[in-house]
Amino acid sequence: MILASKMIAVEPSRTKWTPLTEEDRNAVLAELETVLSSSHFCNSKRYPAFLRYVVQQTLNGNGDQIKERTLGIEVFGRTPDYDTNADTVVRYTAGEVRKRLSLYYHEAADSPIHIYLSARSYRPEFLRFPEEAPSALLQPTAFLEKQDALFELPMASLPSIDPALGGRTRKILRPLLAVVFIALSFVVARSLWNRSSSEGINRFWSPILQAKGPTLICPGGVVFSPSSDVHTKVADQTVLNPFLSFENGLAMGRVAALLNAKENDYRVQSSASTTLAQIRESPVVLIGAYNNEWTQRLLLPLRFHFNAEPNEQIVDALQPSKYWARDKSKPYSDSPDYALVVRFRNPSTDSFVVVAAGLQRYGTDAASQFIVSPRLLDILNRRIGSDWANKNIEVVLKVDVVQGRVGAPIVQDVYLW
Repeated sequence: MILASKMIAVEPSRTKWTPLTEEDRNAVLAELETVLSSSHFCNSKRYPAFLRYVVQQTLNGNGDQIKERTLGIEVFGRTPDYDTNADTVVRYTAGEVRKRLSLYYHEAADSPIHIYLSARSYRPEFLRFPEEAPSALLQPTAFLEKQDALFELPMASLPSIDPALGGRTRKILRPLLAVVFIALSFVVARSLWNRSSSEGINRFWSPILQAKGPTLICPGGVVFSPSSDVHTKVADQTVLNPFLSFENGLAMGRVAALLNAKENDYRVQSSASTTLAQIRESPVVLIGAYNNEWTQRLLLPLRFHFNAEPNEQIVDALQPSKYWARDKSKPYSDSPDYALVVRFRNPSTDSFVVVAAGLQRYGTDAASQFIVSPRLLDILNRRIGSDWANKNIEVVLKVDVVQGRVGAPIVQDVYLW
């Protein structure tokens, strides 16, 4: 006879784990997106940007380069010579991220992967159960209580059957658990799809979602340059790991989250290391303007495009006297910014290109909000009519900036062809 106490296995402790395969890394990124969508992170910009950066850098093999000064420059936009003793933004943010991760995993202890940030390092660690150790077997009542947790689990993490149970019991329970899991997962997937769906969203993104190959997300990047007035310059193809601004990181995350909700494969690669051949192979989302050479190059033949530096402007090729530029007489953090949102089929590559780019980082932030917002894209849809899903489109946006805070993007002009 099998005792009832044998039905519940003691859960083994999690151990430190290094993701080695692409599947492993994708599993960590999926866990990251789940964490960032939780109430502990979703209402902040600073904490998600910090955690996303350190996780992605670690997965890319650059964990040993994660230092306080590097984080200050790449995540929080500090100058290369900023005083880390006087400006504690990195240390404070890291402390808050540690606390929020702890709170999250206290509530989501069943997550198959845990992201951990120790008090001694800015480099995250990844924890999971040892592969040879079975997960806890849930009794029927416990299983029903933990349905929500199972929504997030991959098939490999389904409760395993205690070896003490007979073979006949295992044959019955394992398929049953699999069927229940698949059914519950389908419900959740449909919920995510419906939440991210709207007429505007569907019309804007349908050419990208229907295209072959994974979508390539290309944020712009910079490197240090002593000869530049701002001490940085656009990264070229010789740079393996350019610096990514806080707003570019937010934009990248927003696009990735939407594509993930739409079950569209994607990959992230800096614009500096992206080739024309790769743009031909799959649709691409370009983030940033003056830190992204592909944005400059591919938009130049279009009606609305960015003027060359140092005269940063959005210009209208059909009306040369018309342009949009920031008011340089006002403080940087209190001057309205302008941005372009573009979706078009590039004739030279025959691939679809989406652009979310501002004159400065505030505009890029607003543009990325616009292209993932059902409300804003539905407003655009009502303004221009329904017959634009298969057309090329350019949208000029204005965003008010008050003390560094970005307002809602406002449409200034639209062009369809």
